[in-house]
Amino acid sequence: MNSGKQNWENFGKNDPYYWVTNSNKYRKGNLTQDVRKDFFDSADIYIESIFSIIRSHLDSTFTPENALDFGCGVGRVAIPLARHCKYVLGIDVAESMVAEAKKNSNEFQLDNTDFSANTNLLSSGDKRFNFIHSIYVFQHIRTQKGLQIFSQLVDGLKENGVGMFHFITYQSIKSIKKRIIYWLSVHIPLFKGLNNIRTGKSFFTPMYEMNNYPLNKVFEILREQECSHMYARYTKEGPYNGVMLFFQKKRGDHGDFISLKDIP
Repeated sequence: MNSGKQNWENFGKNDPYYWVTNSNKYRKGNLTQDVRKDFFDSADIYIESIFSIIRSHLDSTFTPENALDFGCGVGRVAIPLARHCKYVLGIDVAESMVAEAKKNSNEFQLDNTDFSANTNLLSSGDKRFNFIHSIYVFQHIRTQKGLQIFSQLVDGLKENGVGMFHFITYQSIKSIKKRIIYWLSVHIPLFKGLNNIRTGKSFFTPMYEMNNYPLNKVFEILREQECSHMYARYTKEGPYNGVMLFFQKKRGDHGDFISLKDIP
């Protein structure tokens, strides 16, 4: 088991709702029935906003049918998404998160969802999704691996299917010292443990990785997969600058800017 998977197994076992959001409101000790309701209600509003953006900027006739939520966690987005789709598959690297997502889906009496920790499903070559979604996930995956996964996910979109992915692109306040400590903590487990102790944590406290993604490589993947119809929104949370990319698998011309035709 790789260190990233092990970290998220620990997060999922110990405090899954908090690690999905990083909000103390959803700490294990605070999870009343009303708080859990708010957890899913806020995602319902989010999904409506996502679909509104897609219909305004990409495809006014877009209707989600079979959807994939990558990095589904406890099902926060997948569950409200299932109310709009015939079928939703949620994939998460952590079995502990998947188990909680299945439990939540059963509580909401949904019969059109599946959840799996088997990321090999991404390489099946089965283009059965017309909507693929991932938010606040790729930042926790090391960049080279994340770009490979992103390419597999985009490949799984049907023709005219739509994707929405979030990426961190820049961290504004990391000093050189902090960058060195971060790199050593990621690549040298003993250093990570000692640094945990230095900062008042347990030696075995899992690492919460935050990784940047180069948009030129992301765009090249979209170009290669003929996703020529795109829309972007910037995000900023604390020092983390990012982007939400909306795109449609729709062929288009790649000519020079002088000869641009009508926007599809």
